[in-house]
Amino acid sequence: MKTLFLVLLLVSLPLVIRAQQGALSIGPILHLNIGEKTNRLSFGLEAAYWNLEKFPAGLDVGMEFQKGAKRFYFEGQVGIGLAGLSFGPVFEKRKDDVIRLGFQTNTWANYFGGINLRWRRINNQKTFAPGLYAKYPFMFGFEDGGDHLLYIFNN
Repeated sequence: MKTLFLVLLLVSLPLVIRAQQGALSIGPILHLNIGEKTNRLSFGLEAAYWNLEKFPAGLDVGMEFQKGAKRFYFEGQVGIGLAGLSFGPVFEKRKDDVIRLGFQTNTWANYFGGINLRWRRINNQKTFAPGLYAKYPFMFGFEDGGDHLLYIFNN
């Protein structure tokens, strides 16, 4: 799974290189998955890219681990300031089962750390998952000569 995440991150880097102004963030996530039959904690790692040139939109990829299940997701996202929304496919692999495809949507509050609310549907099973996250941001931009530089955002 670590290799898969690294490959997906490297594949998404050309999107960042072409952007004139943007941000890449990466960090841990923690959710309480409230399902129809069980409630379980999950933890994961999420990376997000934001194009900040005109309309604030981006992409989000992540891996999530829960007792008996692993998930990988990819979402399109929009946001303004302190809040945003995302939606996309999620793949789930449960122990001794095939990989299942579903969809999930998120809404969140705050910039680099905060709360999010996630709704997921996989194989007719609905899950509500409130969570916490923290992300370390990297800001991107072009300098006068047109060279692409990476700026580490410091508060």
